[in-house]
Amino acid sequence: MVDLVCVNWGTKYSPDYALRLYNMVRRNTARDFRFYVLTDDPAPYADGPLIPLLLQPGLGGWWNKMQLFRGDVLPPGEYLYLDLDVVITGNIDCFLDWEGFGIGRDFINPERGLLPGPEYNSSVMRVRADPALWNFFAANTPAWEQVQKQIGFFGDQNVISAWLNTQGWANPFPDAWCWSYKKGVERGKYSDDDSRHFGAEIPEGGRICVFHGVPKPVGVSTPWVLEHWR
Repeated sequence: MVDLVCVNWGTKYSPDYALRLYNMVRRNTARDFRFYVLTDDPAPYADGPLIPLLLQPGLGGWWNKMQLFRGDVLPPGEYLYLDLDVVITGNIDCFLDWEGFGIGRDFINPERGLLPGPEYNSSVMRVRADPALWNFFAANTPAWEQVQKQIGFFGDQNVISAWLNTQGWANPFPDAWCWSYKKGVERGKYSDDDSRHFGAEIPEGGRICVFHGVPKPVGVSTPWVLEHWR
C-alpha cells in the first residue's frame, strides 16, 4: 500500500480536479494506494474515493502545501504529493519507489532562484512530515509575506528550496520524468516566442506534465491532454 496526497484549498480548483488526479494515478500504477486530499472543505469528497483531511486554518493559497510537513495533518508515513493541475501520462512507480525526499528542478530558474541557491519545482514531491522544515517556514512567515508583496509568484517552492539549500541537499528527480507544458523538458530555457508551448509533446521518458501558470489542462486541446486528463 502506497500513499498519495494533493491539496485543494479555496475555490480556484473544483473537487473534480482531485478526482481526475485520482483516476490518472489509478491508470498509471498497479499498486494498491490511498489518496488523501488536504482541504478546507471535506464535504465534496465524503462519498468518493479520495480521503479528505482538514487543513489547519491560518494559511491561504499555495502556502497550504507547507502543511504537508507539519506533522499533525497527515497520518505518519511517506507520500507522493501531486499538484491538482498536473497531467499524468505514464507509469509513476519510479516516484513511488523513490527513497527519501524527492522534488524536481525548477523549469525556469533551476540554477539560481528567487532566493540564493538552486530552485526546485514543488508540483511533484516525495514527502513526509519534517518539523525542521515546517519550523523554518513558520518562524520566518513575516519575511515570506514581505517577499510575496514584492514578487507575486513567490511561494512554497521558494521556501522549500531555501530550506534544502541550507541543508546542502542535491538529489532531484531526473529531469526527464517531469516536464513543463510551457517550457518543455529543458530547464532554464527561455524564449521570446510566447505563442508556443514547448512542452506540448510528450518527451521520451516523460511521466508527468506540469501546468504551472497558464494555460491549465482545461484550457488546451492537445490530444494527449484530452486523452489522459479525465
